[in-house]
Amino acid sequence: MPPSPPRPTRSAVRAAARAAGSTWWGWASCGPPGHGVAALWDGLLAERAHRLPMPYEAARGHRAGAVAGASAAEVVAPDRLLELVCLAADEALGGPDPGRRAGVTLVVGTTDTGGNALGHALAGGGDDQAALAGWIAERAAERLGLGAAVTVGSASASGAVALGYARDLLLAADAEEVLVVGADTVSKSAFHGLAALRTLGVDGCQPFHQARRGIALSEAAAACLLRRPGPGGPGDGAVLGRLAGYGASSFTTHMAAPESAGIELALRRALAAAALAPQDISFVNAHGPGTKLGDVAEMRALADVFGDRVRTLPINSVKGLLWHCQGAAGVIESLACLLSLRHGTLTPTTAAEPVDPEWREFDIVTKPRELADARSAVSVSCGLGGVNTAVVWERA
Repeated sequence: MPPSPPRPTRSAVRAAARAAGSTWWGWASCGPPGHGVAALWDGLLAERAHRLPMPYEAARGHRAGAVAGASAAEVVAPDRLLELVCLAADEALGGPDPGRRAGVTLVVGTTDTGGNALGHALAGGGDDQAALAGWIAERAAERLGLGAAVTVGSASASGAVALGYARDLLLAADAEEVLVVGADTVSKSAFHGLAALRTLGVDGCQPFHQARRGIALSEAAAACLLRRPGPGGPGDGAVLGRLAGYGASSFTTHMAAPESAGIELALRRALAAAALAPQDISFVNAHGPGTKLGDVAEMRALADVFGDRVRTLPINSVKGLLWHCQGAAGVIESLACLLSLRHGTLTPTTAAEPVDPEWREFDIVTKPRELADARSAVSVSCGLGGVNTAVVWERA
């Protein structure tokens, strides 16, 4: 028998993974901390966000996160989702350039299957085609002069799944540039659907808190412009970070109760795609919704993947401040990861204290923390129906 070929070294595997990764060139954010990436960073550190009473008659006692400065009338406007998508997309693209924009593929991750636009159309007795699920990316691409357009809907993991789909497009050379936008509104359909599942709480998201009672919703939009590695970009200095790995799983036995095994599988797949070991990860941005069952399943998965290192592995969740941005969560939380990597500081988990005694030995970050040598991070996003994702980011 011929001798077996030599196994590739870990450095060779890492080099191949880096060559297959996607580089992040442009970003944008609009959400409860304010407009722009700087406002997001400042808000996460200062724990500052905009809130409104939930703008629906049946939602008395509930509040919602809203883009800073937005009124209740703006939040429920029929075209609110399109407005948010276009606002974030335009900022991430960095200015008008019709020739270049036509070659950019737009991928929108959202849970909004019509949302306010659909309700408005039904109330008027009309047949508003623009309110149909899946049309938001096409409408935005037409307005912005972009190329191909795809809408991704995977519950609260929609933004993260959109990032994974964009990575696949780039790896397959089906696109040179992909603009990923995660966006969602505080729609009446979202409120009533989650209320029926009894996942809403009146106190906002309280990740890992011993008395956590459920989630609160926010509107938001965040965008990132991804490119294939190699020449042709605006220069190495403009690279903001790297999407190093992505993993996903579909794993559930209950509509609203996540399974730790599914989250674990997504994490292991993301690490394998990035050719990283658990000890290579500098911190984890947890899904951390602040639900009784969700937090338990996720922390169990982290313990299974990282072992004893969970005692010293910094873990945070930005949902304590942003609340649940639904389809925007995977993108805006990835942006928060990259900001932490670039600034060498991990933002606090707002509203986490007192932490559930079950996780006393976990390193849950509740105050800003310096992480000067942080090189890579993993962001977890999960959705109803057993959608689990993990995205690995590396500092540029």
